[in-house]
Order: sequence, then C-alpha cells, then structure tokens
Amino acid sequence: MIVDILVEGLLDEAVARRLIIHAGHQAGATFGKQGVSYLRQKVAGFNVRASYGNPILMLVDFADTGLDCPPAVPPTWLPNRSPELLLRVVVCEIESWLLADHLGIADLLGISREVIPDDPEHLNDPKQTLVNLARRSRRKSAQALVPQPGISASVGAGYVSEMQIFVAERWNIEAARQRASSLDRCLLRLRELQSSKRVNR
Repeated sequence: MIVDILVEGLLDEAVARRLIIHAGHQAGATFGKQGVSYLRQKVAGFNVRASYGNPILMLVDFADTGLDCPPAVPPTWLPNRSPELLLRVVVCEIESWLLADHLGIADLLGISREVIPDDPEHLNDPKQTLVNLARRSRRKSAQALVPQPGISASVGAGYVSEMQIFVAERWNIEAARQRASSLDRCLLRLRELQSSKRVNR
C-alpha cells in the first residue's frame, strides 16, 4: 500500500519514510515540511484527502504542540479524524526515537553506549541531548551536529543531513521501539493498514 507523509521537517520525513517501508508499505508523496503551525492549519484538509486517497502518516512532535499530554493532541487538533489519517504524536520529539536506538547512536558518534539515556521519551530536550553527546566525539561526522562557537544555532550546519543518513542507513527501528513506546504504537498502527480498505474507493 502507498502511504503518504505529512511532517514538520526534513528529518521527520526521513523517519516517516523508513517506518512506512519497515511496516511493509510504499512511501508516497510528502507534504508539509513547513513546521508545526502549517500542520495545525492544514490538518483538516489532509484529513479529507486521506479519506479519498492514500492513507497519510502524520508525525508531530509533542514538544511543539503546547498541549498538556500526548493523548490530547488528536482530539484537539482533529475531533473527527479519518482512520486513514494516522496522526502519530512523537514523544517528545523525533530525536527521542533516534536516541532509542542507543547502540546505533553510540556507534554513530563513537562513544560508549553507557552514556546514552535509557528513557529518551522522558528527556526534556532530546535534540540538545543528542548534540551534547556529539560534543564528546572526535569524529568529523559527529562534530557536524554541533554548532560552531559563537553561532546562535542550536545544532550544527550538518545536523539534518548527517541524521538523515543515520535514519536511512543505520537506524535500528526494532531496537528503538523497545525504548520508545510512542514509536512502537506508531509502527503497530502502520501495520494495521490493510489494502482491502482501499478497494472500491
């Protein structure tokens, strides 16, 4: 089955694409990539689109929603959600799911697996945690994640590109889902999609 993608940014797109393929589907068109405000404004229209076209996997970082708890996001954003719009809340941001593959991140950065947090979904700032872990590394690829001294950016210039490569080539989804329950639920929901639901539409 072809599953389209609706996400906040480029790294989220890479994650969504891997998950769709891992669940046995084919990744279709990507929409969004303009931040959380775009998703909030356009979600109703994409809900209609999913009802008549391809199912859509929508990922949104809980940290960006401003709501009190992850379960509040779907009913607040879209009370009449189509079952073909898979609105999955990432707890608390996409880096949580990447850090959940602790062996993969340790290998990527060339650091001990012992310093990777055991419970990445409870980190206050997973992205900053990942950048701080990269500071421990001497690898050039790891240093690309770290902002240069005197620069106000929170991540390095090569952050997105390096993490896209990690997601595409090295991220162990089955390992990560053991440490990130929101990732596990997302994958289970993707696998529930059945081609028969699309017949005669």
